[in-house]
Formats: sequence, structure tokens, C-alpha cells
Amino acid sequence: MHPGPTALFSTGPTITRLRAEIEAATGCAFGPFGRGAAVIWHADSAAAGLARLLGRPRFTVEPGPLLSPYDSPATGLASLRIRRPDGAVAVHYFDPWTRRPIDAESCTEHVDWLRARFAENHRRIVYVGMSRWKRPALDVFGVGPQGPPIHTMTAEDAVAAAKGCNGQVQAWATRAPASLEAACAAAGLPLARVEDGFLRSVGLGASLRMGASIVVDDAGIYYDPRRESRLSLLLKSADFPTDLTARAKRLREEIVARRLSKYNVGLDAGTRDWPAGRRIVLVPGQVEDDASVQFGSPNVRSNRALLEAARTRNPDAFLLYKPHPDVEAGFRPGAVPEAEALAIADRIVSGISIVDLLDRVQHVETMTSLAGFEALIRGLTVATHGRPFYAGWGLSEDLAPGADRGRRLALDELVAGTLILYPRYLDPVAMKPCEPEQLLARLSAERDAAPRTALSQGALSLALMQARYRLLNPIVRRLRARRGVRPGGAGQD
Repeated sequence: MHPGPTALFSTGPTITRLRAEIEAATGCAFGPFGRGAAVIWHADSAAAGLARLLGRPRFTVEPGPLLSPYDSPATGLASLRIRRPDGAVAVHYFDPWTRRPIDAESCTEHVDWLRARFAENHRRIVYVGMSRWKRPALDVFGVGPQGPPIHTMTAEDAVAAAKGCNGQVQAWATRAPASLEAACAAAGLPLARVEDGFLRSVGLGASLRMGASIVVDDAGIYYDPRRESRLSLLLKSADFPTDLTARAKRLREEIVARRLSKYNVGLDAGTRDWPAGRRIVLVPGQVEDDASVQFGSPNVRSNRALLEAARTRNPDAFLLYKPHPDVEAGFRPGAVPEAEALAIADRIVSGISIVDLLDRVQHVETMTSLAGFEALIRGLTVATHGRPFYAGWGLSEDLAPGADRGRRLALDELVAGTLILYPRYLDPVAMKPCEPEQLLARLSAERDAAPRTALSQGALSLALMQARYRLLNPIVRRLRARRGVRPGGAGQD
């Protein structure tokens, strides 16, 4: 390390945003303004001239030669070129996500990976009807060589914009205008549906928590069995080489060890008076107007019916009923009155983390809930009354007609397709695409810092969200209807 001043001061917002990288590269610490050496952005900046006039020692910082398309001072630069007061110049390399110093070879590998993700959007993306609170993440997922994504609100505007830039149209799966598919087909434009991925956030989408993973499906969508999704096609036909399934096994084990789920909400189960000598069965409730329930569970289509079916199939079991968090919070339909639920189930386990429950049960009965997949990766038995994406591969007991897929998969082949090949991931701190393994640490840290409540949000935030759903959602639904969006629920939770 070169000798130099022990104190630095920033000369502008860019330097302030890069403070952590500069301190790591120089071994010096920032202090009060005007004390120590000035750190300036580019040698020909106004701050550089002022520092020369004042006779202050200067560190000059510029972008280095290795940058990803997602780099900015706010999100971090993969490399910096720094000139010290003694004239020595060095290039320093940083992890694009953590912003910690790394060697040039590792940095090159990371930047190459990010460039490949950027290049995948070789046609400009035109989004239609995306909620504003979702856009910061979707804009990162959607930027590419032709520019940032274009946002539109109607099928007509989306088609016109995509024709103008030879783009591709993407719509949130449950919010797509009814005329969009036909309009894209007539114009010869590719169309894909977007939905949350399976490792999403700390907090509910209904609480306007930004999602850190999505799926982009150009065939169907994973929760709607009326049409083959890209996930279904992938699981039916993909080869799963040993290195991929080994990676899936490590990912699965890390998810279990970190106790992560899709939303990462809920309280610890603590000490419960559940009998040690009886088989414990979990029945996860769902949002009853979800598309996965409406279209994917032909015989059992309500939470009460699911409870009755689960009790019939498990007459001697200790039955736990967990209402869906969105339903508990009053955001979505599907509530079962407490007296009715307790006439069938032994306990209602409101507000408890799904991970804590899966630690304590032996079996899960579900329509199409993602809790079934989360149970499978933890080695539990699962019975599906509907046709979720994880059913039909020989890993669950499938009770709905037409569930069989015609292929048997090992658990880590299912995990590889579902969690590695199909979704896209975003580091929610760095705001850059990332691998699923990188997201786990972010979700763990955010969950550990979140308030320990049933929904990982404070009472005021919850009250505001409940007011929004009661007062504003009817207006939002009317506006969507004007744009041709059919009424419908979310996907599969």
C-alpha cells in the first residue's frame, strides 16, 4: 500500500457514493470536509482546480477499464482508477454486488456474467400495465443493449411502442389486457408474461415489497395448467447434468439451512402444545381467487373444502390450518371463520412462519400452494389436490385428474429447473442481476433486520395497506377494466 494521508474529504456526490470503495482501495478514511486530502472525480473537474488553488493533496478517481452495463456510482463500479497525491496510479477491482475489493480475474468473470445478462435483452422490452412500485426492479431486469424498457398502460400503446423499436412485449401475467395476445400476434411481436419468482422478498407483494426475483415466460405461466408454461416444457425436456443437479442440491440445502421461503414473514412457532405421538399435517390456506386455484384445482377450490378433504384423508392426524398471509391481513379473499375452521382442524396457526411450521410437521395437504414445493425441498410428503408446477413428476401424491406429466424427476432436477433455470434474480441492495445463491444472503440479512411480526411490517404500515385495499383497490380495478384487464387474482402462493 502506498503511503498517504490518513484523512480524506469528499468533493461531491459521486465521491460520496463511492466512499466504501475508495476507503478500501486507499486505506484512508473519510473525515470532516476540508480536513486531509481532497478526493475528486476526474482530473479536469472544477473540484480538481479548486483543490490545486488551495494547495491540498489530491486523490483523483476515475472509472476503471472494467465496468458492467449496470454500473453507476450509486450501484457501484467494478473498477476504479485512482491517482494518489504522490502521482502513483493503480486500478482497483470490486465485487459488483458487495462492492468489496477482489482480484482482476474474479472481477472479469463477474462483469462477463453481467454483460451476458444485459445482452439477453437484445430486443428492447416494452412493459404494459406494470405497477409503479414494481418498476425499479423490473427496469433492472429489462434494460438491454437497445436501452431501458418502455412502460405503457394499454395493449394498443404497447404494440405501437414495440413496433416502433422492433421490441418485445412483456405483461404482468394477471394484469395483461385481454386483447394483448391477439394484438401482438397480429403485429408479429413476441409476448411474454411476467410473475414473481419463488424466492421473492421479506414481506408480501400485497404490502408493496419489491420482488427480488421474477419469471419471464414466453409460453404460458407456471401456475396456470390450461397452457404449457416455459417451466413445464423445460422440466419435461431438459437434460440435467451432474454439475447442475449438484448445484441445485447445494442451493436447496442452503435455503433450508438459512430457513428461507418466498416471502420470509411470520413469527417463530415457539413452544406449542402439539401432541408428540400424532402425525401432524399442515393445511396451507390460499387466496381463493388466485389463478392457480381457479384454473389449477378442479375439484377442491376453497380453503374450507381443502380442510374437509384433508381431514377425510387424515382422520387421525393433528391438523394445522395456516391462513394465507394476504388473507390474514385482509388484502385478499379466502377467510374461513374461526369456528368453522376449528370444527375441522385442531389448531389455527395464524401468523407463524411457514418455515417454522414445516420444521414441525410430517405432511402437507394443499391445492396448489408454493408451500407444497417448500415442503418437498425439506423432505416432507405432500399431497396436491390441484395441479401446481411441482406436481406430476413423481415427487408428490397427486389427487387431481390430469396431473401426471409423463416424466419422473429427481428432487434436485425439479429444484434445478424451478430455482436456477427458470427465474431471474436481482440483488435488491446492489440493484443488479445476480445468481440465486447471492440472493440468499440478502434475504437472510433483511429478514433478520425486519420487525418480528406476522407480516414482517409495523402496525402503521399494515394499517395503511389495509386502508389502501379497502378504499383504493375498487378504483384501481375500474381503471384496469377500462384498459381491458379482466378481473382475476394473483398467481400461486
